[in-house]
Amino acid sequence: MRLLTLLTITFLIIFGHDSNAQRWKKYRHEIQGGVGATSFLGELGGGEGPGKDLFLDFDGKSSRYLITGGYRYKLAEFASARANITYARLSGNDAFAGDVHRQSRNLSFRTALIELTAVGEVYFIREKLSSRYKVRGIKGALGSSLSAYLFGGVGGFFFNPRGKFVGNSTYPGDDKWYSLQPLGTEGQGQAGKPKKYSRINMCIPVGVGAKFNLTPTMAISLEYGFRYTFTDYLDDVSTVYADQPSVQAANGGNGNAAAYFANPSVVVMDGETRIYKGSPGFVGQQRGNANSNDTYMFAILALNYKFVSKKTNRPKF
Repeated sequence: MRLLTLLTITFLIIFGHDSNAQRWKKYRHEIQGGVGATSFLGELGGGEGPGKDLFLDFDGKSSRYLITGGYRYKLAEFASARANITYARLSGNDAFAGDVHRQSRNLSFRTALIELTAVGEVYFIREKLSSRYKVRGIKGALGSSLSAYLFGGVGGFFFNPRGKFVGNSTYPGDDKWYSLQPLGTEGQGQAGKPKKYSRINMCIPVGVGAKFNLTPTMAISLEYGFRYTFTDYLDDVSTVYADQPSVQAANGGNGNAAAYFANPSVVVMDGETRIYKGSPGFVGQQRGNANSNDTYMFAILALNYKFVSKKTNRPKF
């Protein structure tokens, strides 16, 4: 019995090494579907105090959901390429900010986002697929089920920031949601002003992920990543306050809504100090931060399915 076990181990060492190394080629094609949470990092909302960079300004109250699907192709044992399409919701609200100046600014938005990405994955913990050989007494024959990777790539997305016309005594609201880009809330489109921004833009997705194999063909994965964009208008906020009467005149029947969204400031008390950005004197003053583009984050839990190739160079028995 010991001799048989020894011969089996010797066979696996001599003939099994190459087939084990090539096993990944049988699982090159993979699809995934997942859900997750989003977080917007831009001018609106944010954490305590003045605005900060990236996750330091995280605002959990504005988190929303996403749905994604994708296809992965394994290039090598340690590298894959993947394409995904994702539908997500993003939002931001100054009312959730810890800074009184942003609370007084009183801006808010929400947007649907459709994203297409292509990324490369590099595994720093390689995926080990289950062996078809199960030898009694040989520990670890099935290998590890956990793998982890870094990813980066390029993508494009469509967005359409919208705001709720709550209104005030000067511009009575109707509680309807309006697309903000056509209104030119920072004076875009007016004579001598920049043109209106595009609602189609590019992003650079980067992040980290981990997979756990449930079976040779099924795995669950958890991924966390940033999307660095090339626009500062995901939230419709970037530069300075525009003149509200001019914005109103440029929008015809939607003039009241446009003027309100240009500056919906409210009074906020900071101790005995009255904070208010709604006076005409704020025209031309800072409304956003044009020196920093917007970013958003995705956290994704996904189910992955591998298609098994019928081609094999392994001995069968």
